[in-house]
Amino acid sequence: MKRSPWLPAALGLLLLVGLPCAPGQEPASQAAPTSLPTLNYTDVAFGFELEIPAGWNYDRTRFQDFKNSIGLLRGRSADGRRGLKIVVFRSYPMRPFEDWLVVFGRDLAERADVARVEGEPWQLPPRAGAILTYASKAAGVKSRSHHLCVPFDPNTVWVLVYSGNAAGDAEERQLRAEFDRLSATLRVYYTVEDAEQLAGALDRGKALLDKLRAQAERVQLDETEYTYDIALAGKSVGYLRRRISREEYVFSQPDAKRRYAKNGVRVRERSWRFADDGTVRCTRVDLFTSFDLKSELIESRQTQIPAPDVTPQELLVKTNQVLREDDRLFSSFTTSRDRNLPDPGKPISVGPVYLGLAWVRLLPALLLGEPAERHALVIYDDETRALLSHMVQPLGEVKLPGRDEPLYGFEVREGYIAQPSVVYTDRRGNLIRLEAGEVVLARVPKEEAERKYGERRDAARQRFQIKDD
Repeated sequence: MKRSPWLPAALGLLLLVGLPCAPGQEPASQAAPTSLPTLNYTDVAFGFELEIPAGWNYDRTRFQDFKNSIGLLRGRSADGRRGLKIVVFRSYPMRPFEDWLVVFGRDLAERADVARVEGEPWQLPPRAGAILTYASKAAGVKSRSHHLCVPFDPNTVWVLVYSGNAAGDAEERQLRAEFDRLSATLRVYYTVEDAEQLAGALDRGKALLDKLRAQAERVQLDETEYTYDIALAGKSVGYLRRRISREEYVFSQPDAKRRYAKNGVRVRERSWRFADDGTVRCTRVDLFTSFDLKSELIESRQTQIPAPDVTPQELLVKTNQVLREDDRLFSSFTTSRDRNLPDPGKPISVGPVYLGLAWVRLLPALLLGEPAERHALVIYDDETRALLSHMVQPLGEVKLPGRDEPLYGFEVREGYIAQPSVVYTDRRGNLIRLEAGEVVLARVPKEEAERKYGERRDAARQRFQIKDD
């Protein structure tokens, strides 16, 4: 990338940006009065909430503007004069915030082709960060962009981008007032102590990965297919089938000149859920991660089947596909109703503590008998199409009401979700029960699920000729 001529002067400025305000000093970003109506936006996976403008058009499709970043939200006002983005930068390890800010400011200037980026400290106790802002001009229209940069933890920086037309001083002040109003509503769910625990857990996770790389081909798998009842708020709503096996996966096409295949762990999951209004959801998930941990495939397909009395009788199909080789992860997302989705984002760099999803299903088995210490890894979240931290802590032997045999408990936390899940396994690490808030999965005989849901499933299948092998 071409080096911007403004860089030497800006480096001196940016090194001062991000320092907390002195005791008793007013934060630089005190919100000014504004009539901007807002609505609440919460991202539990990344652990924050924020007020965002109401009545805007929003796109929650994940995107990537910068290396080691994942875009969470894009929005634009109805008149097209205002826009915002929420972006999270995450890497393990990440450079100190002041150093990161220098690089980010340089990238902003070069991308926008501007000569100057201004900076100032920002504070909303207990959080402290920085604001970067610049003015630009395109087709004779002057605009202003404000970037609120807040370090969430030593490995994560959160950025709110708010920009818009700013033809004169009055519009400049109004834009800044709106930006300050939104910035003042930021709430982060976790504490510095949580981040410190995650750092130590990531160190243990890396050690676990090193051990797994050496032993992966010798891991013993129970290749039995198990069935689980799915309950929501105490009410059974469907079932899931899961099978984990050792397989060879062929990545090359049948007509390719050279065959490319690897051995690894394959996970197949098929679920059916039935809503009170007659809607049926069928989900199929296929995961593969090689024994050398370098190659991965993730395929998920969710089919929503309308109730028989709903018009139109049309399926809604959402498909996620992910391919990873070494450090680079490529993903795409399609739906049957939206043919104009954005092109697949840039490839994601997964980093040194990443674990493929097929192996994530086996984590409890890998941690059986380990001390009650947290182990954290980075995983790909299929729902948000983003990288998340995945922390597991063995709880030791536990007893559940109604069960004679002892089980083994594990606390699982993804990102900074407020309430962790609890997983219970048998002595081989096979899932027996999962409690995730109001959602509970409990292993049941296959015949029980067939008796409860087989007829409704088959009726939904026949209406649209759906297969779920």
